[in-house]
Amino acid sequence: MVMAAAAVAVVALGAPPARAYPVGPAVPLEELAKTAELVCKATVAAERVVADAWFEKLPGFEVREAELRVISCVKGAPGGPGAQRIRFRHYAPASAPGGMIGGYAPQSYQLAAGRSYLVFAAKGAGGTYRQLAKSHTIKADQGVLLAADARPHRGKTVTEVAWAELLAQLASASIDDAVQAIAQLDELSGGRGTGLHDLERRAALDAIRPLVASKQAALAAAAIAVFGDDSPYFDERQAPFWLAGIGKGSIPGIGPRTPSATPAAAAAATELVAVADGPAPAELRAQAIRALGPLAPAARVAAWGRDPELAVRCAAVLVSAAQPERKLIAAGATATAPELRRAAAHAIGFAQDAALVPALDALLKDAAPKVRSAAALSLLSLPLAQADRVMRQNLYSDFMALFVNALARRDPQPYLPQLAEVIERRRAPADWWGGTIPAGESWSILFAYVKGRPAAELAAGKLDRSLDALERMEWFSSSEPRDLYALYLRRGLTARAQRFRAAVKKTASFDMDYYFDMADKSPATYVP
Repeated sequence: MVMAAAAVAVVALGAPPARAYPVGPAVPLEELAKTAELVCKATVAAERVVADAWFEKLPGFEVREAELRVISCVKGAPGGPGAQRIRFRHYAPASAPGGMIGGYAPQSYQLAAGRSYLVFAAKGAGGTYRQLAKSHTIKADQGVLLAADARPHRGKTVTEVAWAELLAQLASASIDDAVQAIAQLDELSGGRGTGLHDLERRAALDAIRPLVASKQAALAAAAIAVFGDDSPYFDERQAPFWLAGIGKGSIPGIGPRTPSATPAAAAAATELVAVADGPAPAELRAQAIRALGPLAPAARVAAWGRDPELAVRCAAVLVSAAQPERKLIAAGATATAPELRRAAAHAIGFAQDAALVPALDALLKDAAPKVRSAAALSLLSLPLAQADRVMRQNLYSDFMALFVNALARRDPQPYLPQLAEVIERRRAPADWWGGTIPAGESWSILFAYVKGRPAAELAAGKLDRSLDALERMEWFSSSEPRDLYALYLRRGLTARAQRFRAAVKKTASFDMDYYFDMADKSPATYVP
């Protein structure tokens, strides 16, 4: 009962709540080359839609055949007449709109006529070549790399060729091409969660570093993002994952992130401070501050906290969480601007400072929904011993389901009615960051409590209110109703077991008899 969280093995498409599906790990360039029968640098002459039995028909995608003019070959050589041209078949987003089944997208490419690419290809039907794999990896564009120009490749190995192309592309007059080169250098050196080590990380960062000071805002922003990706303060949308890793509380269903011992910002700290202090647009300056994170000099953080630009002050409040001085967080928590109050709410979680917990009480009652959400997230990240009083004071806020679960994990008994309410009403915050579905977690907590009570209590009807709630769950799998059924059998509630079985058969979207029969044969397997 978990919604998609930030994990490298899951790809989410669309705005949250997103549909997700598992994907494989990224493949190193040299390994990719081993599986390819042709690796060449080529220019796209033309493209057309074709039919090819190797490619499955997928809504939202079509098969295209690109006519490629081969410039040079890194591995293999096209043979036969017209050897300087090959036909390369690949998935591409369909020209006409179309949906995707379950959000699934295959490995696909959008090739532009006149542009050159480094192409990894396998032999296809009828003398054609095709993409290597049907499914994409964590690095979604693997198998085709935009080249800097139409000259023959430079380098003996695939890795050397890619490095030379990206360095040349980094100096391109096209901002879009340079931004794409930044992304590729980052990904091929292990950034963005790819896990790749095709390129040496420090060399890639050194190549990107000068662009932090670029006068082109888009280029500077792309470069700064590389150095800020492993900073907990860089992207507030990532706060749930960082707080799940940094905090001592519990944020269920969220994949934790923890700070790196060698943050990327260390390679460009001087340049980032210069941008933060310079004449760049406010948002770019704020990005540089957030990228610095714990590396931001204390004296500069204090000065940025007094800056006339709101975005800069918000960034200063966030990064001040890594320093012993709490004045900026305290001031931000009562500031007029909701953006500052939200930054302060997140900063309290990042600071993990018990002295700041009382401020969360007021922030949970803030008029701005995003401020309340940030305050609830930080509160949940704190040790329960520090957070419980504020949780209980705000138990019937919009975050009731999350607070009830957090408190009931320690001791369910005082919160049995609230757990039942969360299950029956499918309680969940309106401004929620995602994770384990609250009603599902409430069900697990309540079921574990009931399962641990003496059989006499169940037989006497003392737990009927809780059992009623457990039976009203919106089932996401077979295991929960099967286990509840097995509990009834194990505790001698045979009549209730039969009523429950009959009710589930009418409402479940799948055949539960198979699973109920399993419990009939051996209820102790599911409820000891």
